[in-house]
Parts: sequence; C-alpha cells; structure tokens
Amino acid sequence: MQAFEIRTTSYEEAQTICEGQQKMMKIFGKVLDADLNGGISKPNAVCVEECFQKSDCILVFMNSDGQCLSFDFNSTEQLTVLETAKTDNLFVAFKTQFLLSQCPAYESMDLSITVGGESIPWIKNGNEYLFKKCVGDWKMFKRVDDVTVCMQTFEISALSLEGAIQVCDDIGGYKLTGIQTEKELDWVYSRINQTKWGYFDGFWIGAKRQAAYSGKKNDTNFEFIDKYTDLDQELYARRGFITGENEINGKAEDCLIICQVFSGYYKRYINDVSCISYPQGLGVVCGYQLV
Repeated sequence: MQAFEIRTTSYEEAQTICEGQQKMMKIFGKVLDADLNGGISKPNAVCVEECFQKSDCILVFMNSDGQCLSFDFNSTEQLTVLETAKTDNLFVAFKTQFLLSQCPAYESMDLSITVGGESIPWIKNGNEYLFKKCVGDWKMFKRVDDVTVCMQTFEISALSLEGAIQVCDDIGGYKLTGIQTEKELDWVYSRINQTKWGYFDGFWIGAKRQAAYSGKKNDTNFEFIDKYTDLDQELYARRGFITGENEINGKAEDCLIICQVFSGYYKRYINDVSCISYPQGLGVVCGYQLV
C-alpha cells in the first residue's frame, strides 16, 4: 500500500479533510521528466507549506536532501506523477480536494485541482497520475466521447471568415473553433465587451453553412472548420437568430458570430452573417482539442 499524508495544522482543519476543501496530499513519487537539480533547497515541510499558501501552486516535487521543485497552474499544461518506493526518498505533494462525504482509502481517492474556479481532475492509471489542462488561462470544455476542447476569445477584429481563421492561426496555430454545447455558447457570450459593443457586434466562430443550403432561410446545416466540433442543430435552431440572408440586399449569410441581437430575442446569441464582409466581427473564438 502507498503511504501518504495530508497536510493539516489543527484539529479544526483536520475536520475539513472530507468536506471538499483544498489541501495537500503527499506520497512517495516523482514527476517524470523533471530535474530536482533545478529546484530550491529547503525543508520538505516548508516546501509543502509554501505551495499550500500560494494560490497558483498545484504540486511540489521533493527529495530527502531538501531539494524542492514547485509547479504552478498557469505555466503547467501536463504533468505525469509516478509512484515510487519509500527507499527512493522521493516525494510529491499534490494540492487537491476530496469531494466524498467520508475520507476515502488511498486507492479510492478522487483527486482534483481547483484554481480560479477551474476544476481539473488528476487521472489515475495504475501507478501514475496524469494532469492535463489548457494553455494559460484558456477555458476547458469536456464534450461527449471523452473529447476535451480548449477555447479563448480575442478582441481582434476580422472583416471575413477567412480573416478570422487567419487571426487564430497567427496567434499560435490555433483553430477558429466551433461551438457544440450550451455551456460553451453561454461562456463565449459572457466574454462580449458589454460596455463597448452594441447589438450584432460579436465573436466569429468557425462555422459555415453547407453549400447545398447556402442562403436558405432558418437553415442550420452548418459544418465546422476545426474538425473536432459536431453539429447540434437543435441548439443552433433554439439559440440562434438564423435568417439565411440579409434582409436588405438579399445576399446569403452563411457564417456565424456570437453576439447580442435585439433585446426581445431571449438568449438567441448565434447570428448568421456574410462570410465575405462583416465589419461588426470585432473578435474571434480560437481553440484546439486537448489530447
């Protein structure tokens, strides 16, 4: 059985171990591909305590000689922790929380990291713990079939769909992402600059109506550029202001932005616009699939 300890400083704090509050869990282990020689010399207890007190620290890697290496949330995208033998004199302390109503056995622990409202699980596979997250402060969305997507909005104007695609590519080789779920849609809408943007000012998303349905009124047969988004036509019909064509000049509107339409259209945030020229595309939603 793997020995471990949970950092507590008082009886009252020990009482909270099973109540889902943040804490440190120390095991015999190591962080793969991490070099302790790049760490700082300090006692293990101090190393663990400092991580516990720092809001962005998620894990520390230590040895019995007092070498300490810490990892913070924003600069860490992936970690693999491997359990080791006691005789190796290597230790890892996770910042985590327990969501169960009773203190679980070590083998049954369901560990997760919560920083800034973002909760990410440690995935246990045999004697390994795996941590994956989006780059920086990008938002993570878990979809069906174990697909995880990372998204971020950028207030960079683009006149056309091709221009919006280029913006995301220029930022870091990212995709102009599609929207698959209600949660994703509401998050993007929450990012709209309400103090500066007006009605129909919005974020481009990576969707285009299929050619066979171009300009068709109320049609939701869209395809996605990113290749990882599946179409939920019911969502787009229910939450979209989909007209198919410009009401003034009759030209096809086959691309999509997320915006605030007229106040009477409750939560209809998806609007179809011209793919070639839409000056009110004031931002983009970039993304990538986390693998």
